[in-house]
Amino acid sequence: MRRRSIATLAAGFALLTVSPAAGQSPAAQPALTAEQAIQLFAEAGFPLADSRPVNRCGRPSNPRVAFVDLNGDGRAEAHIADVDPDCYGRPGAYFAILAQEAGGTWRRLIGEDGIVGFERTRSSGWNDLSLEARDSACPGLRRFNGTDYGAQTACAALAQESPAADPAAADVQPAASLEGSRAERLARLIGNVVPASESRSWEAARAAFPGARWDARNRHAPIWGGADHTQAGSIALGNAVYELRITGLADRVSEIHISGPANDNLEWQPIAEALGASGTQPRTLGCLSPTGFGFVKLTAGGRSVILHKFVNFGTQVPSTDEYSFVFEDPLGGRSEAEVAADRSWC
Repeated sequence: MRRRSIATLAAGFALLTVSPAAGQSPAAQPALTAEQAIQLFAEAGFPLADSRPVNRCGRPSNPRVAFVDLNGDGRAEAHIADVDPDCYGRPGAYFAILAQEAGGTWRRLIGEDGIVGFERTRSSGWNDLSLEARDSACPGLRRFNGTDYGAQTACAALAQESPAADPAAADVQPAASLEGSRAERLARLIGNVVPASESRSWEAARAAFPGARWDARNRHAPIWGGADHTQAGSIALGNAVYELRITGLADRVSEIHISGPANDNLEWQPIAEALGASGTQPRTLGCLSPTGFGFVKLTAGGRSVILHKFVNFGTQVPSTDEYSFVFEDPLGGRSEAEVAADRSWC
């Protein structure tokens, strides 16, 4: 990441801040180093991708920040809010409250889907928080317990059904290890998805990416195909970092998506050759465009999946290689023969 980009993010807080809501006591914006600004965003749930915050669904975000004093000590807490109806639960919004530690790092006190209200009543010296039924699937008060604002007590059943953190991929046996050039290692990851697609379990999906780092799995409002669980992660292939996203239901994965690093595209042919050498046979359905748009059928061990390979081009976004595995209706209602007959990408 360029140093200028980091510094610009820290300076940009002045542009992102919003006025405190009713019930909040305003506080002076603390002086933040570039590293503290990045850590604040990441702790709130918005890590950087290509120098820009992304939400838990991996989409670029513009979270808004207000600095407030919730315990009357004169020091600022941070209230961060974001809106993305396709990612968050009712009403399509998310918030987080963070406190700055003595060493300058920020610690999240609460983070939930919804729009938070700030009450004048206090618990353990901190303002109570409220979520109305119209603004949250988990309405009720959130009271400070001396350490944080605790779990959403009105949604204990939801928390048990969708725990905050899932076992990491390292906790299960990986399907195959990684070695060789970047194209060869990427081919191994792509090939690992084929056996993982048989059970479509979350554990098998994570195991397809040995060495990956995973965020917590989140439950949210249904998005494409009814999926209401998402888990994001990343994996380094040498100096190149690939972003990962798994979506589906609580007990069944419906899509695995791999995104390449910005403006660092790979040709498809070396990947296809590495797939064949490792025992996964790729067969292009129809044709791939010169830039790699199209569908490829991957077969290994008697199991097949469809890979949608494309490049995300745009004047306002970096160019990225995209590898998408959709396990239900991957061809959008068309048969393999119909896709093969489509010559528009040739």
